[in-house]
Amino acid sequence: MKMKVNLKMKKLLLLMAAACLLILSACGGKSSSGGNKGGSGDEELALDFSHFFPPTHFMEEEIQSFAEDLEKETDGRVKVTSYPGASLAAPDEHFDAAATGSVDIALSVHGYTPNQFPLTSVMELPFMSKSAVDGSKSLWKLYDEFDDFDQEYQGTKPLWLYTTDPGQLFTVGKPVKSIDDLKGMRIRSPSAETSEWLKALGAVPVSMPMNENFEALERGVVDGTIAPWEAVKTWGLDEVIDYATVGNFYSTTMFVVMNEDVWDKLSEEDQKTIEKLTGEKMAEKTGEVFDQFGHEAIEQAKEKGIEIYELTDSDLKEWKKYIDPTIEKWIKNADDKGLPGQEVYDRAEELSGK
Repeated sequence: MKMKVNLKMKKLLLLMAAACLLILSACGGKSSSGGNKGGSGDEELALDFSHFFPPTHFMEEEIQSFAEDLEKETDGRVKVTSYPGASLAAPDEHFDAAATGSVDIALSVHGYTPNQFPLTSVMELPFMSKSAVDGSKSLWKLYDEFDDFDQEYQGTKPLWLYTTDPGQLFTVGKPVKSIDDLKGMRIRSPSAETSEWLKALGAVPVSMPMNENFEALERGVVDGTIAPWEAVKTWGLDEVIDYATVGNFYSTTMFVVMNEDVWDKLSEEDQKTIEKLTGEKMAEKTGEVFDQFGHEAIEQAKEKGIEIYELTDSDLKEWKKYIDPTIEKWIKNADDKGLPGQEVYDRAEELSGK
């Protein structure tokens, strides 16, 4: 009787082991994103797209549009789900999240991780572009033309890079019409390059992501901010600022990258489809939308009674005495690292029509 029980137990254990093997075998080909990656090209793939913009921002609409186009072009094989509002990663963690595979696709600001993108930051240097379209096209061309950029995006596949419309100086309670007006003011800065020339002008730069900007201005944590016109409309800055000083000081650069392993596991057909939908085409399209909202923001600011002062050529000549050393330092720092700093800067100026 004892022997029979043991035999039954052994049979039961064998059956259980076989069932476990079958389950593991069935699950083995599944990706962490919920679909099979790679293969014949007829398998479904679910991708998450993480970014820090609020759900009401126009970039969420652009991402949804991209997702719809991709699903249509791949006959439903590749589906993208957007996660706005930094719900999956903090604004300054998005690139690493994509590079490590925590998310499949990520969008954020290069300047949130200073020194990580030494060549890309050329487009954040002062007075480099006059529109988001021009800046975005220039940035993508630089990435496309210089292999040295690849090192900055290790672990990812850049889908598109772009810039915002040019940044202006927005202040609360006090207008800035001269360098003397700016001295001692706490100004929110989006990048290391911007912080450097703000400091040279006598301001106190405060590094801060855009999603903290409104509250900082409202509570008096900062006296002003460097931001694109677009932010006045889409981030509600027109509710807290009183003055705008226009000088087209800089452009914020942004990335949309995919985890490299996820990209490599895509079929060649799907890779070609994604490349067709992104790259320069999407860089230009994104730039156009930023410019459009920038123009609308100017009109909205005027309606709200925000006082706008545009720096004259004479004003800018004086400001550039303090700002231009930032450019010279950027070139030297890049060259010292063995990067083609001067070459990239000269090409950026050429692309911008200077």
